[in-house]
Amino acid sequence: MSVNPDLAAERRFLAKANDRLETMRKSAREMMDLALATPRGGTHQARAERDVIVRHSLARLEQLEIGDQALSFGGIDYDANLGRVASFHIGRLAVADEDMEPLVVDWRAPVAEPFYRATGKDPMRLTRRRHFALEDRDISAIEDEFFSAEGLSGGPWNSDEPNLAGPGSLFAAVSKVRTGRMADIVSTIQAQQDEIIRSPLSGMLVVQGGPGTGKTAVALHRAAYLLYTYRMRLERQGVLVVAPNRIFARYIDQVLPSLGETGVQITTINGLAGFGEGRIAETDSEARLKGELRMAAFIAKAIRDRERPLKNTAEIAIGPFVVKITSGDTIEAVRAAQHRSGTHNQRRRFVEALLAVKIAEKYLAARQAGIAAGFVPESQMDDQMLDIADSLAIDDKQLKRDLAQKVKRFPEFQVLVQRIWPKLTPQILLSDLFSHLPLIRLAGKESLSEEEARLLYRPARFEDDANQWSSSDLVLLNEANILLGSYQRKNEESDDGRGYGHIIVDEAQDLSPMAARMIGRYSLSGSMTLVGDVAQATSPFGKRTWNDIVAPLKKSDPVHLVELEVNYRTPQEVMDIAGGLLKVFAPELKPTTPIRRSGEAVEIFMSGRDELFSSVAEVVSAERDRVAPGTVAVIVPVDEKPVYVERLSQAGLVFSSYMEAAVSILSIHEAKGLEFDSVVIVGANRLLSSAGLNPQALFVAMTRTTKRLVIVHNKDVPDVIVDLILQQKKGIGKLQQNT
Repeated sequence: MSVNPDLAAERRFLAKANDRLETMRKSAREMMDLALATPRGGTHQARAERDVIVRHSLARLEQLEIGDQALSFGGIDYDANLGRVASFHIGRLAVADEDMEPLVVDWRAPVAEPFYRATGKDPMRLTRRRHFALEDRDISAIEDEFFSAEGLSGGPWNSDEPNLAGPGSLFAAVSKVRTGRMADIVSTIQAQQDEIIRSPLSGMLVVQGGPGTGKTAVALHRAAYLLYTYRMRLERQGVLVVAPNRIFARYIDQVLPSLGETGVQITTINGLAGFGEGRIAETDSEARLKGELRMAAFIAKAIRDRERPLKNTAEIAIGPFVVKITSGDTIEAVRAAQHRSGTHNQRRRFVEALLAVKIAEKYLAARQAGIAAGFVPESQMDDQMLDIADSLAIDDKQLKRDLAQKVKRFPEFQVLVQRIWPKLTPQILLSDLFSHLPLIRLAGKESLSEEEARLLYRPARFEDDANQWSSSDLVLLNEANILLGSYQRKNEESDDGRGYGHIIVDEAQDLSPMAARMIGRYSLSGSMTLVGDVAQATSPFGKRTWNDIVAPLKKSDPVHLVELEVNYRTPQEVMDIAGGLLKVFAPELKPTTPIRRSGEAVEIFMSGRDELFSSVAEVVSAERDRVAPGTVAVIVPVDEKPVYVERLSQAGLVFSSYMEAAVSILSIHEAKGLEFDSVVIVGANRLLSSAGLNPQALFVAMTRTTKRLVIVHNKDVPDVIVDLILQQKKGIGKLQQNT
């Protein structure tokens, strides 16, 4: 960017806006301090008002906190009326002066829309768009784009590249070194991205985007936009972001706070399920079966199988009498309960009530018959059930109800009810179910083959052992929890959990149908944003269309599909290789269009088996030094990750599995959605075969980089990759000779 004559004035303006922002923060703190200093006590209204002021002040302080980010990142001038020019500075949040005149306009406000949307064909009345280059919250340079009746003029422009707004600022942003956290793109949002961000709240929006298209950032900025535009509704109902794993959730957790939004809940599929983390591995066949929608009917049938009448008559001794509960009595109670609404554990109370009344009736009949026959003198009657002295004065219905309440407290009665209609937790249900092949066969009589039933079977474990569940099991536990309801009676009103006004799902192409069903359950209105790339699908469900993926999620509103095609992350050199891989293995999928070149060819290193770990350590160390202070990812086979962690540690390499260091060692599943300055892939073929993945997984691994890609192998790289890299090196060599 060239030196702009307005640079000094813009710096002064930004300093003034920052001072005003600090004044706004100070005012919010003073309001809170004043409320907290108010003496305790007072009327109920006074206490309530004080609490409201404190909550409002805290929320306001959170909204005004932008960390180490610059307040404003650009501005627009547009032709207002009769030749007058209106100017606005665009920033992370709105700031006004003492007279409430706007200094900085929130990027989400309608007036800021042309900053992102204006093009040469449609300038939206803009005469100029200005981007700031920022360093340490100050302006280091200015980039201006001028609009005229003929279109766009002035500023850098390349007709061979995609239509980019503020290309200088954009290239500077995408070329920055990566850290362990995603940065927001609020200053460089492009027109197509902005259109998606500002889409209406209602319905389901599906964003298909290849690697580096910014789909995750777009989804998070959309969350911030929706909260700004539909504040009253969404602050009450909530916004949920579902990430594919904990590493990714941590990677994105600073984006929304940097945009002034701290009320969004970020979780994972496992976290949403609500039963801890899936700690045991499972085969693709197991995961595929457990993820299919028929498992919902399987779980429901397994619960109904536990609602079973007695086959034989049971007896309960009450004083001198033995009350018999026949099979017919229990059949009547079970059938009546199964026709009622409510969860399994809620309806147990109805079974208890019916059987307790039945026992009370039989007890009273036996008692009256005994007295009438003189077999049991009234003076010798057992007092376990009622007070004899006043029994004749009690209403018959009331007497039965009182006796039934006493019956419910008998230990023998509770044992009887547990046999007929057991109180269950999801863990108890699935632990019993999966460890007994006859129970699996019974529940899957209409839905599972014998081979599939055996696939679900596993030896018994303790039902409260958190280490016995896989990620697929957690979704099934959630399904069972909805049907069973709360185990504790006092919490039965909250069996269905809370819902959200809008849900955003990242890497949605890998959702199992059961996981999608679970997510849909938490949507209050069907308002969702799903982002992903079918070309990067690595789940056991193989290639699917978006219609297949969203089917379990859909409610009444239509599904709107949009596509991002410009790759802002991956350089052309890497996409040449990755795109060539797609052409061979998935020719129906179209690779994205990169906006830049790195000038660095993809490298490939051959290593002997005995020297593999030392070779990887050397390559990674060199890459770390080359891209410092940036980040390096080592992507290894899923099943072999523990071995690589141990052996590379012994080789002296300092790294992390959670992006807490310059070097991270990750499996392909953990690396999805992340980005690094350099990526080192170890053993491409083994990377796929050990995880049972398709070649698209290698495409995912290759496109995590923003600068460099290195492949270390031991004769286990697809031939097409080797050929493409050799061709690229020849091409770059010729280009260097010509220049």
